[in-house]
Amino acid sequence: MYSAYLDRFTDNEKALLLVEELQKEFHVDISTIPSSSAPGTWFLVEIQGDEITSFQIDEGKTAEMKQEVNDRLHRLKSKKNSRFKRS
Repeated sequence: MYSAYLDRFTDNEKALLLVEELQKEFHVDISTIPSSSAPGTWFLVEIQGDEITSFQIDEGKTAEMKQEVNDRLHRLKSKKNSRFKRS
């Protein structure tokens, strides 16, 4: 099982999944992934050859990564000592 990230949906009814461990991207039909999927969703996937054969949403990692992004945004917004002037 590999960890995969849903990067985005494309115009041709495909979803782009990134598997960092393999440094590969996979274009899969939107109809094959769980309907509750959205960009930013993490999956556990099985890969055979150059094809993803099963998907399972990784709820824990999805929540963890969303929290990490929110924490970083909060830290950035709370910094008062910016080098840049606001207009």
